Amino acid sequence: MNHVAFEKLSREKKCRYVWTRCTFLASRFYQEQSQHKRFRINLFYNGRFFIEVWYNSECGYFGDIKSFTDAKLLEPYMDAIDIEAIITDDPSTI
Repeated sequence: MNHVAFEKLSREKKCRYVWTRCTFLASRFYQEQSQHKRFRINLFYNGRFFIEVWYNSECGYFGDIKSFTDAKLLEPYMDAIDIEAIITDDPSTI
């Protein structure tokens, strides 16, 4: 599956796909200033594209599930993951 096809899935199918076919890489936190909501953003990878799962534990809901292929969007995770291992597809070094 490519990320365009992934984006067309329902939220339920996206969740199922992430939990069954993707590898967890890292987490980060994001605070919305205007609404004072705090999200934990979990980064996953399936070998072809990356997926961010936004979760708000205070309210108990998923805010968004986004896929992307642009490595520039990995910048917030640079301290937490070994990008070279991901790019070279060597899972032993992640």
